[in-house]
Amino acid sequence: MNHQNRDEWIAKRAYALWEGCGREHGRNVEHWAQATREYDELERTRASADGQEVLVRFRPKPAITISPRRAEPGSAAMRG
Repeated sequence: MNHQNRDEWIAKRAYALWEGCGREHGRNVEHWAQATREYDELERTRASADGQEVLVRFRPKPAITISPRRAEPGSAAMRG
């Protein structure tokens, strides 16, 4: 989907969220953010046209750094 269609979808969804919350003012940023998250989720998981296959776009997970364990006093690692 192109950028203009994305923004249009998000704007319509944010408006629907606003209406669903009783048209309460002052929550436009929250509604826009929620609509953006929903759009991004839909883009990551899309069904094929016939509905038989779901295409999933995976984001790489951040690398996890594991720090070495400190040797316990009296352990074999401490004795060398």
